Amino acid sequence: MKSNALSCINMNLLKALPLTLALATASSAAPLIKETIVTGLQDPMEVAIAPDGNLFVIEREGRVVRVNPQTGGLFDIGTIPVEHLKETHADSSYAREDGMLGIAIDPDFEKNQCIYLYYSAADIIANRLSRFTLKDGKIDPASELKLLEIPTERENRVCHHGGSVEFGPDGLLYVSTGDNTNPFESAGFAPIDDRDGRTERDAQRSAGNTNDLRGKVLRIKPTEEGYEIPAGNLFKPGTANTRPEIYVMGCRNPFRISIDSKTNSLYWGEVGPDARGESNNGPRGHDEVNQAKEAGNFGWPFVIADNKPYPIRDFANNSLGKMTDPAAPVNPGQRNTGLKNLPPAQPALIWYTYNNSEEFPVMGKGSRNAMAGPVFYFDSSRKHNILGKEDDRTLLTYDWMRGRIFKAKLDANEKLEKLEGFIEKLVHPMDLEMDKDGSLVLLEYGSGWYFNRNGSVSRLRPDDGNKLPTITIKPTGGVANSYSVDQANDPENGKITITWYLTEGVTERNLGTGSTAVVPEGSFQEIRAVATDDKGARGFARISLDHSKVLLPLALDLGKADGEPGFGDQLKFKVSAEKAPDPAIITVRARYIAPTGHDAGGAQFSTDISKLAKANQCFACHQISVASVGPSYLDVSLKYRGQHDPGKYLHNKLKTGGAGVWGKIPMPPQIALKQEDADKLVAAILGLSDGISQSKGSLEGTIKLAPAYGADPGGAWEISAEAPGYAPAKQRIPAK
Repeated sequence: MKSNALSCINMNLLKALPLTLALATASSAAPLIKETIVTGLQDPMEVAIAPDGNLFVIEREGRVVRVNPQTGGLFDIGTIPVEHLKETHADSSYAREDGMLGIAIDPDFEKNQCIYLYYSAADIIANRLSRFTLKDGKIDPASELKLLEIPTERENRVCHHGGSVEFGPDGLLYVSTGDNTNPFESAGFAPIDDRDGRTERDAQRSAGNTNDLRGKVLRIKPTEEGYEIPAGNLFKPGTANTRPEIYVMGCRNPFRISIDSKTNSLYWGEVGPDARGESNNGPRGHDEVNQAKEAGNFGWPFVIADNKPYPIRDFANNSLGKMTDPAAPVNPGQRNTGLKNLPPAQPALIWYTYNNSEEFPVMGKGSRNAMAGPVFYFDSSRKHNILGKEDDRTLLTYDWMRGRIFKAKLDANEKLEKLEGFIEKLVHPMDLEMDKDGSLVLLEYGSGWYFNRNGSVSRLRPDDGNKLPTITIKPTGGVANSYSVDQANDPENGKITITWYLTEGVTERNLGTGSTAVVPEGSFQEIRAVATDDKGARGFARISLDHSKVLLPLALDLGKADGEPGFGDQLKFKVSAEKAPDPAIITVRARYIAPTGHDAGGAQFSTDISKLAKANQCFACHQISVASVGPSYLDVSLKYRGQHDPGKYLHNKLKTGGAGVWGKIPMPPQIALKQEDADKLVAAILGLSDGISQSKGSLEGTIKLAPAYGADPGGAWEISAEAPGYAPAKQRIPAK
């Protein structure tokens, strides 16, 4: 990826940045302003703030960028080769959540220019923590010092890598790691499948293993040549069958961590399992917000929430054994290379399910994905206080799926005193960091599960009454290489100064002030105008100078709905763009997302069906949701599901082959396919369209949502609009 790739979604070539948005906050909270600094990020994963205020952001596919929040500049500082799910093979069951995972800035960054990256290595099957040095503003690949390499599994829809990296105020480095387990074949309960050949379905080998670094929060002290083990970790160096790097064990997917700047207490959001209700196999699934004031075991996969236990399940004969004792948990797994008798399990600070929470009703209901941090302390000497003095010592937690931030007020002993809602309607909040001026830096992942191009970095600050100026720019008509202000406005009618910048590699060139600017000869990625009012508030506008990469974005308007739409309801839509596409090429699709913590981003096959399709070379010509040599399986499902006996028709097509329905390329007959395998494949193909409906060939109209199909209610609808040559638009709305 080149440095100008992010510009390809930068609005209609002319759209103003940032957006000034008054956020929806709890009635007791002061109004906030959201200043969007940069958009168009591709699956951004974590943000780190440098001492000079610059922001460093990593993207899932390996790119690292620097953002100058004063000028809106975005600079590509390097791409690390990583293993990751690729858009060309979006249906793959391999490396589902691998990629660039975490970043931290060295506490002595101003002197040593060092950053730490945690990523899925492309050269070995492991996740790696490395230190890199910046040279001339870019990552120097030769400077890499590999600190940790954690072997992982990547096959068969294995997920959960954690990946958050952060320094504590004591200079120790914390790294979160997930249990690296396939959670989909244990019905949402504890994945402790001890059978031979089920390695990746057994979290006893990872999170519950004292001799394995997965499913943990690790704590080390970096040194010039590597790292040391600090005092106070869970196991002393030299303890048999343990790893001394472990600070916290028993984690499922500790996705975002934060360390209290004053007390050094560790907080993290724990993404929990999917069981909708309780059964003999264990409690319903919970997400957690955890607090560790000292090293400990937080129980997964043997307990969850406030130490609700799971029984030891024998998957071979589907029988249940001894119930776990949280005070003395035992790991009986055959793949456990660590201690059998584990430290006592620690309960979560906050826990909640898909349904309304009895203990914490403010959390609401629906899909969930818990995150945690930072802790707010009131400081009257700094420019901003995102909360009032009464909220001193408040942990901010957030939920990726619900798009909300919560306030968890802590007492003097760091116990939970009060839990309230704070901010709503965010687009998959991915990371939240407190800047030294008291504002919050917010990283939003984007609207989809994978392959976003609308991730963003914003600043949240108290609304002081001074709104940001807005500005749009355009090419100057009839003048080569010249750009002009289209519109500029200050809501308070104050004086605006327009300053122009060019992005040039990892630097920027100031072109001066005024209503126009001329781009000189050279290689530049972007021209940018910054509107500054007389009180210092800024607004940004940008135009990519690499027009070969510019895709005009579609806009999707769903109008105002009466309540939350349910199965079978009609939903209005309107698709637009700066240059309207031909209606004939428009596809609007509505997809139901059940209220679980997992969304593959679209239709998918089960692991067994994927293996069956792969074994019969089905993926050589077809992908699940992307057309290749032949149509996607999802398009086949949508086309034929309403016909009389579609299964019989597709069986016949498999046996006889044919051409002409989807194009000129013929489909060969699948003579060698066994009848029982054909039955499974056809049923799986037809099932892909469950919960999905679409409208084609119209820019405006209604789409009928799919009928009920057995999924739990209370999830979300994802509405998307696509057209060849345009950047797609997606929105998610709560479902009835």
